[in-house]
Amino acid sequence: MTATPVRHSPFYTLEDAKISFNIFCCFCGIGSLSMPSNYARAGPIYATIALLLMAFVNIYATIALSKVINAAPPSVKTFTDVGAWVFGTTGRYAVMLSQLLVCLLLPCAFLVLGSMLLDVLFPDAFSQIFWMIFMAVTVIPVCLIPTLKEASSVALVGCLGTIIADVVGVSILEWEMRGHPSIPTPDVSLHQV
Repeated sequence: MTATPVRHSPFYTLEDAKISFNIFCCFCGIGSLSMPSNYARAGPIYATIALLLMAFVNIYATIALSKVINAAPPSVKTFTDVGAWVFGTTGRYAVMLSQLLVCLLLPCAFLVLGSMLLDVLFPDAFSQIFWMIFMAVTVIPVCLIPTLKEASSVALVGCLGTIIADVVGVSILEWEMRGHPSIPTPDVSLHQV
């Protein structure tokens, strides 16, 4: 009798890399670029507490969803399937409605927030309406990608762009802060968090 050879699967595949890019963009994307503003508004203590609370809630939700999907039958593959499996037809429609609202309102928020940010970064260069149209034109190719699997190349570019933007931003800040007096203590209240 001959022994059957044991096949070892690779530890880290291309699919794992694609997922890693998407997770990195979720974790360090727009959030890392807005962290200095959050810390300036809320102060180091409240901002760190809020950051840790949001991290805990997101990690808990991810683990809970993973457990639900592991316990679900093989026919459950999407968020709407999970909603239908757990809460029936009402759950399917509730999940579908929340996903549709996210898909419709999030681009609107990015258009408005992006145009406001670009208007502040480049004052008197163009109007806020121009920046909003510019953001819409640059986002259109991303909106045409049907799934996250195909968007992994965009996620890779987003990863690199985020890292470069963070390094450049911190470097400029450190360079410009030479000889500057220490920062004043923020006037913090709980509603700013």
